[in-house]
Amino acid sequence: MEKLHQKIKAIFLDIDGTFFDHVTNQILPSSMEAIQKAKENGYKIALCSGRPLKMAQELCVFNDIEWDGFIGSAGNTVYDEHLNLIRKNGFTNQELQTIFAIAHQKHLCLYVNGSHAFLTEDDSKAKEVLARFHVQIPNQIRPWKPEDSVEMISLFEGYDYDYSDFLCIPSLRLQKSSGCIVDLIKEGVNKYTGIRSMMHYWGLHENDYMAFGDSLNDKEMLQNAKLAIAMRNGDTSLFPYADFICDASYQDSIQKTLQQFQFI
Repeated sequence: MEKLHQKIKAIFLDIDGTFFDHVTNQILPSSMEAIQKAKENGYKIALCSGRPLKMAQELCVFNDIEWDGFIGSAGNTVYDEHLNLIRKNGFTNQELQTIFAIAHQKHLCLYVNGSHAFLTEDDSKAKEVLARFHVQIPNQIRPWKPEDSVEMISLFEGYDYDYSDFLCIPSLRLQKSSGCIVDLIKEGVNKYTGIRSMMHYWGLHENDYMAFGDSLNDKEMLQNAKLAIAMRNGDTSLFPYADFICDASYQDSIQKTLQQFQFI
């Protein structure tokens, strides 16, 4: 009988709280070594993050590993091994105009990343949260312009805030991310839709992968994986969607899990 590690062809890793540990503020050397070994063993390897590409590059996660792809903005963008854009899903300018008008009316700070990174309000809480996740604080504080290419929109009012005004946009959904961050996502777009595009690009069956994650924006990614791994330091609401809960991201958990399931 074919073993699980033989059925799986690709490994996807979330960044924050998974591949990049925010307790020790580093990528663990053991994780780097394990992922490189998995690649040498023939598995496709890719990062699958809520971060858009430019924000992911701020953490130096592309150093020393030749990734086979990158999925950014929680599935909104998909890049090949050379970081060329394969697929992008996003809001129309009319939808964006409505989003930014609602935020302006309610005096909500939006963090926007795409062709430019900017905040729509000078908000100390937003800056504190961005700094906590090692995100460069944008120099620009300004309104959205129609010529802006938008890959990510985030709010910082926490999970108990009433965001229902945004739901007048049928194509929009609210996605809990890390900390108090709530992302505005295109309906029907999530990390798994990005993975599905990536797997098709590689010529592989869309579910023949394993995934590591820690937040609720990893739910669909884990639900559809042949082997779903949740980090012990993650959101406990994610645990029911995992096949296995590994140690925390500040331990050698990625390496130990790949060894345990015979990927390396």
